[in-house]
Amino acid sequence: MKYSERIQYTNSTQELLNIFTNPDFFRAKYAATGARDIEILDMQATPERFMIKVSRKVPSDVPIPSFAKSFVPQDITLIQTDSWDLRTATGTLDIQFVGIPVKVRCDLKLVDAAANAIEDLDFDIRVNVPLIGGKLEKLLADDLKVKFAKDTEITLGMIPNYL
Repeated sequence: MKYSERIQYTNSTQELLNIFTNPDFFRAKYAATGARDIEILDMQATPERFMIKVSRKVPSDVPIPSFAKSFVPQDITLIQTDSWDLRTATGTLDIQFVGIPVKVRCDLKLVDAAANAIEDLDFDIRVNVPLIGGKLEKLLADDLKVKFAKDTEITLGMIPNYL
């Protein structure tokens, strides 16, 4: 299942990339969203590219119907990899749900618009469960939209602390 989001910032693309390449920002943001056991598994940074891979545990609060509950544990470990091409301000984020046949991929693009930046996010959610995968994708997409709104609110509130 695919869906898109757009975030408007009051900062420039370069200011945002400086924040989005700061490992302390990831730790603080995930903690503010209620995640636990936050661990940076890998990070690579060059003048042209940045990649960070973070593991975190989050509660499963998706309203899963009874027929699908066996596929979703109470707590979910997510491994998220954020990658940026710093020259083009484009990137991806990949989210793996440990022990659950779910993958989320998102293409990212930051562009300056006047004195501000706009981030376009194009999500693709895949659930590899025969017969019920499409239904689970819809539930997860709806939940991801809610969590994305919370994540965006937290990010916007945190940005002044990282300028």
